Amino acid sequence: MISFVRRLFNTPYDTVILTTSNVDDWPHFQKLLDSEKIVADSDGRLRYPHGAPVGRMKITGINSKGLPVYKEAADEWCDPDSLIAANFET
Repeated sequence: MISFVRRLFNTPYDTVILTTSNVDDWPHFQKLLDSEKIVADSDGRLRYPHGAPVGRMKITGINSKGLPVYKEAADEWCDPDSLIAANFET
């Protein structure tokens, strides 16, 4: 019953940008942040060490419990040898 109500009244976001304020909703990325495999920039946006932002999380479907399923999109990634990556500062 809860998942039916959730589908009716709780519309999930199509896209989520991971920041330090919402990373605790994503345990995998929280673990990466804690182990310093990703870092936060001055705006709180999560980034990989070479400067590319952690991709936007895009919804791919709804699981059997009625919760949204997200995958990381790579549309913002950059080449680690690019000027963007060279000028990245945490």
